[in-house]
Amino acid sequence: MFDISFILYRSETDVAPGSPMARQILSEAEARNAANDLTGFLHHEENFFFQWLEGPAAPLEEVAMMIQRDPRHRYMTFLWRGAADDRQFGEWRMGYSTCDDDSIMIWLAQNPVAQREKRAYASSVLAFLQRRNESARGR
Repeated sequence: MFDISFILYRSETDVAPGSPMARQILSEAEARNAANDLTGFLHHEENFFFQWLEGPAAPLEEVAMMIQRDPRHRYMTFLWRGAADDRQFGEWRMGYSTCDDDSIMIWLAQNPVAQREKRAYASSVLAFLQRRNESARGR
């Protein structure tokens, strides 16, 4: 029985990693996620966001639609959507990392997977976020 829904997406942005606007986005996400029992992890690198978000299906879909309408996100692409028994990032209302912590672009270059193979690409992005999660918890 699957109790948790999830999405993994990539979007483009003009927001600089670590900027006041990035901190505002993170603060808004943490509050919204707490109110909706959502958890996840956001990696912000150059002009891209990569985010895994998980929780109850209805609020997750509402938040996903809100993100799609947010002008700070452009060309949002869902890499993976589904349901699972357990959360991947249950300890974070919104974990966060930037390329100053680790580069997803280097990760993808060192762990090559064809981007046209959507599930394999999504699994590789998730593996990177899980690695960032482990590093962030160890701080």
